[in-house]
Amino acid sequence: MNKIHFYLEDVRKTIAAGEVIERPSSVVKELIENSIDAEASRIIIDVENGGKSLIKVADNGCGIYKEDLPLVIQRYTTSKIETKSDLGRITTMGFRGEALASISAVSTMEILSRHKDEDVGKMIKVIGGEIKEERDYQRQAGTTIAVRNLFFNFPSRRKFLHSSNAEFRSIKREVIPFALAFPGISLELAHNNNSIINLAPGSLEERLVELFGEDFFDNMIAFEVSGNEIKIHGYLQKPTVLPLKRNYLFVNKRSVWHSGIFKFIQDYYNLPVGDKPSFIIFIEIEPYLIDLNVHPQKKEVFFLDEHRIFSLLASAIEQSIGERGFYRVELSPVEEGSLFGSAYNEKVWQIHNSYVVAETKNGLVLVDQHAAHERILYEQLQREASFPSQSLLFPIQVTFTTIEIEKLKEIKNVLERYGFKFKILSGNTVIWEGIPAIIESITETDIRAIIEEISKKKVPGLDEILKSIACHSAIKQGDVLSTEEMVNLIEQLFSTEHPYTCPHGRPTLIDITINELEKRFRRR
Repeated sequence: MNKIHFYLEDVRKTIAAGEVIERPSSVVKELIENSIDAEASRIIIDVENGGKSLIKVADNGCGIYKEDLPLVIQRYTTSKIETKSDLGRITTMGFRGEALASISAVSTMEILSRHKDEDVGKMIKVIGGEIKEERDYQRQAGTTIAVRNLFFNFPSRRKFLHSSNAEFRSIKREVIPFALAFPGISLELAHNNNSIINLAPGSLEERLVELFGEDFFDNMIAFEVSGNEIKIHGYLQKPTVLPLKRNYLFVNKRSVWHSGIFKFIQDYYNLPVGDKPSFIIFIEIEPYLIDLNVHPQKKEVFFLDEHRIFSLLASAIEQSIGERGFYRVELSPVEEGSLFGSAYNEKVWQIHNSYVVAETKNGLVLVDQHAAHERILYEQLQREASFPSQSLLFPIQVTFTTIEIEKLKEIKNVLERYGFKFKILSGNTVIWEGIPAIIESITETDIRAIIEEISKKKVPGLDEILKSIACHSAIKQGDVLSTEEMVNLIEQLFSTEHPYTCPHGRPTLIDITINELEKRFRRR
């Protein structure tokens, strides 16, 4: 008896549907894409029980011809491509011809549609992939699709659905990218008869404010770059604010995931582990330069020439957050005397002996003096293969643990190359006689902290050693700075490659615009 056999038709349909439709949000995504391809200017989404009971998407698009309606639930039927070569120039949101077939196979689905060129529409009711009812139907031009009891015949998938609230959050996450990519389309989303999103047609800027708030918009920087057949534009998070946790990437208005681009942007910001910069990036590219036929859900994309994409992205970042003059503090004399007394002759002050406040063209900036100096020292150390040493007037004697002494011996050559001079004596005692010339002073506590931190690493690399030296040699919180020292600190900070974070990823400064101040004082 043969052990290998063909799947039954209903089993094939169910397995294929599971590849395209993972959860209610997958249904919402596919139906919205169909509405957009139908050139709808208004899309209404109603959801019940997180989409497990009902998902209804209505639009005012061109509609479906009556004779075509029974065909839309058949697998590999589409109005969007005809030949193999069409796959190389996809301009529509949908193209695989699987969405409605997959949805109808695992639900009870009703499709009501009237094409704009016909006087009467049609309704079909499909259960488990089979048409059970069809009749003429009166409605305005457009399409309404209602999906009920998702996965009713696929219990192994239905039992893995999450709570209604969790599934609705997933639906909302799918809807928001469409709202951003198509701001000219009116978009409504309701859950259990409660309106959640109600967006009128507008600009991308208006959508950002409506969805995420004015504070989010104020903390983003608009950019635009272009090259041969490629244009990249959107918004990047200011490097001077905490992560805003919004990341959207669009390729020809399609929301996609590209790990290389996400990592490229994250690496540039150099944020602490776990933090991710926010960005909303639109890549407009000739269709033949990309491959969208990678994943059944069309969430991934391949670029024919990734190098061109990354080169343009690098240019965009440099022009936006990397430009040296963008946040440069332009100090100017106080016209009518200093706010804090005549001793100050510049618009720069120190507060709590820890932070430097300076006026900028657009507001003010708060600089963490320790983090800023740490960044300055770190990049100075990075630029040189070695540093001259300056002798200490009074050598410092420090006693270490046996483990620390062993680690000190391992990195002795590196420390000496960068200007440290010391002698290891008996009893784990070390006499420190010299320090790098770029460091003004150092204490026993600083030396102990450097060695203790390095000792925690099994095999400390050069970069880790330099970070530790910079951190524990920098200006401390509580150190009093003169006006000249504050101005020099800010000027040196903005001459570094990455002025917005310390080597460990903490922010060096916070930028507060005049608009933010006016909102705080309710002037706006």
